[in-house]
Amino acid sequence: MSDQTYRVAIVGAGPGGLSAAAHAAELGVSHILIEAESQISNTIFHYQKGKHVMDEPRILPLRSPLKFTAGKREALLDTWQSGIEQHEVNIKLNAEIVAITGSKGNFQVTLKQGETISAETVVLGIGVQGNPRTLGVPGEDLPLVQYTLDDPDEYEDEHIIVIGGGDAGIENAIALCNHNTVYIVNRNSEFERAKDANNQAILEKIESGDIECFYSSNSAKLEEQSDGSQKAVLTLDTPNGEAEVPCDRIIARLGAIPPRKFIESCGIEFPSEDREAIPELDGHYQTNVPGIYIIGALGGYPLIKQCMNQGYEVVEYIQGNNIKPADEHLLQAKFDLLRGQPRVSVALKVIQKNMPLLSGLTTLQLREFFLDSDIRTPAQGDYIFRKDDYTDSFYCIITGTVQIE
Repeated sequence: MSDQTYRVAIVGAGPGGLSAAAHAAELGVSHILIEAESQISNTIFHYQKGKHVMDEPRILPLRSPLKFTAGKREALLDTWQSGIEQHEVNIKLNAEIVAITGSKGNFQVTLKQGETISAETVVLGIGVQGNPRTLGVPGEDLPLVQYTLDDPDEYEDEHIIVIGGGDAGIENAIALCNHNTVYIVNRNSEFERAKDANNQAILEKIESGDIECFYSSNSAKLEEQSDGSQKAVLTLDTPNGEAEVPCDRIIARLGAIPPRKFIESCGIEFPSEDREAIPELDGHYQTNVPGIYIIGALGGYPLIKQCMNQGYEVVEYIQGNNIKPADEHLLQAKFDLLRGQPRVSVALKVIQKNMPLLSGLTTLQLREFFLDSDIRTPAQGDYIFRKDDYTDSFYCIITGTVQIE
């Protein structure tokens, strides 16, 4: 056990943790950045080789001592490594956390190796990618099932099934299809969760026959093959009944779930028993345990720029500086359209009260939702849309009434 008590212990060297540690370093705040793996940003490190990392949302300014612009995975990791070396970040790699005990001002962070680190405050930036959602069917533990893809060029002349209709699944399927027979399984009828560019790209590959897609389908079971050219057969439940797909490899990109057991062991509460639930945080990213903060994907913010901004902001809050979030002025400009031009915090409370559909979102998730939304203030008699108009928008009424004919 070290005799030193750090002002802040930051757990997880992802984008948020790196940004927090770099900001603490530039402010001269005593800190330690603890990472379970042997390299920084494990999630991005395991992106497929050459993946283009986007800097969405473009309208959001970046707050961080570390640089971040859209580009290839490898270049981004090099930039961050150089950044933490330049700022002399105190980082401890290969250090897995097994417990956090104590209280604000005197937390004890216990490592798997037995070492204990003392800290006044703790910032959890551990994300969720270390807990991938599994297939959940018989045969899911076969060695041909994997949950990440590093280098697509390693695989050639294989029958590969990619399961998942999000960006990760789409990008993996497209990267593999030039040298392999590729199937993609989408539980939905469209790729609505994907970014526009990925959606267009996968539809083009499906239409050209480079990739075969099973829409509205789910895995039922996976069985090894004793004969035949492929290693196993995946049985799917499809709208047309069962389909058996021979394969050499399955890449399951099904998202991830929060490491709830560990989080609850720290005394942090979840708002429901739903396994997708995330801890409720206050406006400064603090949990129900005073002195323990959560930033990044574990708090409902999966985008890199948002994570980095939170890393910067949480250090400011720990230091007693009540700065506004990076998106404050953007949201305020939207809410200025409302009658009375309410402050962001007031507007969000009113909206959540008046829109039951959004009542289950945390404050942080609600901010993200409105960052991507438009607020309209039609005058009496204005048309919102007419019969047979095409729209892909979803409307909610904050105040007032709308007549439907």
